[in-house]
Amino acid sequence: MATAAVHAQPPSPAVRPLVNAGAKDLADGKKIFDAQCAWCHGAGGTGGTGPNLQRTTLRNAANDAALAQLVRIGIPGTEMPSFAIALTERMAWQTAAYVKSLGRTKSKPLPGDAARGASLYGTNGCGSCHVVSGAGGALGPELTRIGTLRGPSYLRDALIAPAATHPPGYLVVRATRPDGSEVRGVRVNEDVFFVLIRDAGGTVHSLEKSKLATLERQLEASLMPSYATRLSEAELDDMVAYLSGLRGEK
Repeated sequence: MATAAVHAQPPSPAVRPLVNAGAKDLADGKKIFDAQCAWCHGAGGTGGTGPNLQRTTLRNAANDAALAQLVRIGIPGTEMPSFAIALTERMAWQTAAYVKSLGRTKSKPLPGDAARGASLYGTNGCGSCHVVSGAGGALGPELTRIGTLRGPSYLRDALIAPAATHPPGYLVVRATRPDGSEVRGVRVNEDVFFVLIRDAGGTVHSLEKSKLATLERQLEASLMPSYATRLSEAELDDMVAYLSGLRGEK
C-alpha cells in the first residue's frame, strides 16, 4: 500500500478522521484487511510481498483521505491493485482506519543483528548484483529502500528460495546461437527483432533473434543463488535485519 506515488484524482477532503473509528469499524476493517490485503502485507500488516504497515507514517498516505483512497483504488502501475469494485467507500474507510491503527502496534524486534548482516552482505558479494545508496551492480533489484517495500518474511524467503520470490522485471532468458554457444542472464529489453540480455558478469548482449537457434524464457528461474546452506540460521537472521533496515534515509 505504500510503494509508489498515487496517480489518481485528489482524495476528497471530506473523509471522516480515521481516529473516529469505533471498535466495530476497526473489527470490520480487520476482516476486510485479512481477506484482501494480508496476502501481500502479512497478517497484522507485518509485511510480505508488500511493505510492513506497522508504522506511524506511510509514504503514500500523507493524510486520512489519501489512505482511504489508496485502499480503494490501489496504486496504478504497481503491484497494489484497485479494490474499487470490491470495496464501498465505507468499507475502504474502515480498512484504512484499521491500517492506521497498526501504526500504534509495537513491532516485534527482529532477532538478527543488522551490523553483522551488513558485514555478511559485503563478504558474500551481494553488492556485485545489487545497488544500495548508489553503490553496487545492476544485475538484481536495487535494495536502497527494500525495508520499506518488503517485509522480513519475504526477505528471508528471497534469501532461501530466490526463484520462488522472483521479482517482476528480472526475467531470466537463455539464448543459444547456431554454433551452440549460449548467453544466459536477465532480459533488459526485447522487441520483435532483438533481445538484450545482461549476463551474470554484467555484460549486456544485443542479440538478433532471427539469428538465434533458440530463445528460452525461464519464467521460474533466478540468477541469485540460494543462501539456505551458505548461511546459518543466525546469519540469515542478521541478513534479514540488515535488509529490513534499508529504508533509503539520507
